This record gives sequence, C-alpha cells and structure tokens, in this order.
Amino acid sequence: MRIGLTFNLRKSFSERNSVFDSPETIENIKRALERKGHRVKLYEAGSETLFYLLSLDRPQIVFNIAEGKNGTYGEAYVPSMLDELKIPYTGSSALAVSLSVNKVATKMIMQSANVSAPKLYQFITTPNEEIRNIDSFPVIVKPVFEGSSIGISSKSICYSMEDVSISALRIFQRLKRPVMIEEFIEGTEITVGVIGNFPPKMLPLLEIDFSPLNKRESKASKGIQTYKFKADYSEKAQYFLPARVSEEVIKKIEENVIKAFRVLNLRDIARFDLRIDKNGTPFILEVNAVVGLERDHSDFPRVYRLTGKTYEDLINDILESALERIKRNERVVF
Repeated sequence: MRIGLTFNLRKSFSERNSVFDSPETIENIKRALERKGHRVKLYEAGSETLFYLLSLDRPQIVFNIAEGKNGTYGEAYVPSMLDELKIPYTGSSALAVSLSVNKVATKMIMQSANVSAPKLYQFITTPNEEIRNIDSFPVIVKPVFEGSSIGISSKSICYSMEDVSISALRIFQRLKRPVMIEEFIEGTEITVGVIGNFPPKMLPLLEIDFSPLNKRESKASKGIQTYKFKADYSEKAQYFLPARVSEEVIKKIEENVIKAFRVLNLRDIARFDLRIDKNGTPFILEVNAVVGLERDHSDFPRVYRLTGKTYEDLINDILESALERIKRNERVVF
C-alpha cells in the first residue's frame, strides 16, 4: 500500500515540543511499515503545503501520529484535513481527538456514562477567577488541555486552599491556559492500552512503581507522572506487567476503559491513565487518543515489549485495526 505518515518533528528539547516526535521515532515507524511491503511517504504536519501535498499524492491511507499545528485543539488539525480530502487514516476522528484533549469534557462525558473518574471540583479560565471552597483534600491542580504531563509537578498535589491558589496561579502564568482542580486519588498508578474496534481489546495492565527512585527523584515526582518524571526518571521506575492487582479489579478496569473508549468515540488505538485507590476502585485520570509511540520510552511500546511482541507488531496492529474498520465501512464513531 501507499501509506502517508503524518507527524510533527521535535526540533528542540523544550517542554512545549516534548509532545512532538523524534527523528528516530518517525524513522522506526516508517521502517516497520516498509518491512511489511508498504511504500511510505513522510508529511510534516506543520508544513504550509500539507493540504496541497496530500491532495496531490493521495495516499491510500495515512498513519497519523501528528500533534497538529496551532491552537488548543491542534491534534484535530490533521484528521479534519484528511476527512476533507476523503483520505482514510489510522486513529480517532477530529471529534474524538478534541474530546480527549479537553480533560474537563472527557471527565463529564465519562461520568455521564457512569465511568469512574475523580471528582471535578472546579475549572478556572482566568487567573482572577475565585476558587470555591474545597471540602476534602488532597486535590490535584493541572492544565485542562496539555499532554505529556506538561504543567504537572510535585507541587500540583495540594493539601490546602493556599496550595491550590499558588498552584493554579503558577500554571496560568506559565501556560496561559485554563486550569482544573480535581480529587487526587492516592493509590496504584496504572496505564492501559486499547487497540482495535470489533470489539476494542484492552491490553494487559501496566503498573508503574515509583519506589526505586531516590529521595531527590521522589521529591520531584511525588508518586505521580509529573513532567519531570517523564522527561528524566521514567526509566528508573519499575514496571509490572501484568499489574499486581486482583482479577476483580482487572474486570472493573476493563469494563470502565472499554465503556470510555466507546462513549468518547475513540477508534483503533488509545491509552488510559488510571489510579486504583485503597479500596480497589479504579479511576480513569486521562485519555490519550494520539498515543506516544517512541519505541524505547513510551508506555504503549513498553507494554508490547513486556508481552513479548515487537515494535513492528505494534505499528502493524494499529494499521490493521484501521484497515479492518475501513473495509467494514462501519461508522463506529462520529
């Protein structure tokens, strides 16, 4: 097949560019597809000529890993363009991607479907907005729209109203974007992948154990996936697959994750971050429609590696999920 690969190239190591893909990741995906006999052409999502090139070349399908271009909902840029051109692509639609980018919208939709998620206390759109009284601590303060834990630090976990005010103002000053305050779930950190559509299949749970971190590293992460943890310490944590949880908890997680996958109109691939509290109740923290595919560091490739599969298997499973959906010609999502 003639496959287009849409991406955003990481050109610096700044926090803002951390969501973009390295040249190595782009080359690894390209190589994995070519080894299956496909012809692959690269398309930089930030290019001013992207629409023109795609309309001229018309690949049979696009393997999309692009974070987009400008604006809050940049991840919807490439899917919207491909829909306009009537070129099929891997991954979720512009609508589903936009919903997953907005953590408040994601939470409200999940809760309307009785999917377990932490309580939302408030979302704030301006730095001068009054913060309402919070009746139970701890809480976590984080950006509504950022990915890759951008804006999340050890100080994001708050134990008083003063902590909340300081943390919210810090995020506003740095990112100039809305902030949300939600219940902080103390417990076990889990990430889980979902792949396919008929039906979507949940992969084994990956447990992230922060205990191997030293005192300085632990202080910077506070047992959560802060930006500092992801950038500098993720390889020092210990990963358990399968996670050290009961079959009953796994069943609860699967029920919630698959329900969330469907109600959020996701397709082909998604990753969910969860926490399990001391009572064994799982809570979905965040949903990732555009999944990190860095071979040696991202969680989805790590799950494949720990289950004895290859990176090439992962890339081609994503492609096959999309091709099956297209072949069936079923409107599985909006």
